[in-house]
Amino acid sequence: MAGKKVGFIGVGIMGGGMVRNVLKGGFDVKVFDMNPDAVAEIVAEGATAATSAADAADGADFIQVVVPGPRDVEAVVFGDSGVAETARAEAIVIQHATIDPSTMQNVAAGLAEKGVKTLDAPLLRTPMHAASGNLGFPVGGDKETLEEARELLMTVGDTIYETGKIGTGSALKLVNNMLNITILCAACEAVTLGVKSGLKLDMMLEAFYHTPARARHFEMIPGTWESRDFTPGFMTLLGHKDIRLAVQHAADVSVPVNVSSAAYSLMAMTEGQGFGRDSFTSVQKLIEAAAGVEVQSESGTILGEHRD
Repeated sequence: MAGKKVGFIGVGIMGGGMVRNVLKGGFDVKVFDMNPDAVAEIVAEGATAATSAADAADGADFIQVVVPGPRDVEAVVFGDSGVAETARAEAIVIQHATIDPSTMQNVAAGLAEKGVKTLDAPLLRTPMHAASGNLGFPVGGDKETLEEARELLMTVGDTIYETGKIGTGSALKLVNNMLNITILCAACEAVTLGVKSGLKLDMMLEAFYHTPARARHFEMIPGTWESRDFTPGFMTLLGHKDIRLAVQHAADVSVPVNVSSAAYSLMAMTEGQGFGRDSFTSVQKLIEAAAGVEVQSESGTILGEHRD
């Protein structure tokens, strides 16, 4: 697909790694972001700068959207100087943000009125995987449209989960993030209780590893518990947004999510305490403050032989 044109909108923590792999795949990329410094970095690596989302979409075969949430997607697609103003008929918009299924369906329906095709393809995994080209994509949408975009998606990922109709990709992402955040909150409560009970963190995590209580956050984000490093990664404000959308979606389809609703409250409080732009593991600080203890590795290296 060398020579195919990609309009890429959003080159932050996730999008920056992704767009570099799109360039390596031989695509002609025009990039837009509200941060001009981020755009300049990608232009230095071979992309062309766009002046707006509409400019990025103009003449593109594919338009990839990597922005924070539902309102951002709607603004980028249908707002002033948005994608819908210039996207050509039969172009494919690939929506990568974590949004609710109903918003995703509405965006796709609005684009279809202009003859533009859509894939619902949010991102699984981490910024490290975005940079290495090993993301996972739950993809909702027409199978023929997916086949047209498959080579592009596989420049930045190694796995595609064909979820069904538009909206199901977003549903899988919300379910995934709801479970991720709920497990994190429970794990932070558990180790805080253990430390206050006189247990050593390193020994607890080794014991957890060999039981169903294993939580992979300790292996994948070890700095939080080794050195009190809460650098994102995945920011609290995004975790709060994602689990809020999941809980709202659950209400829309009449599914009780009692445990995850408690995790939602913890994430809301964590952001409210000023940790919005820190790692979502900052929920550990909130629980520690209530308990009056601090949780940290005794050795400085947790689960060394088990880490990814």
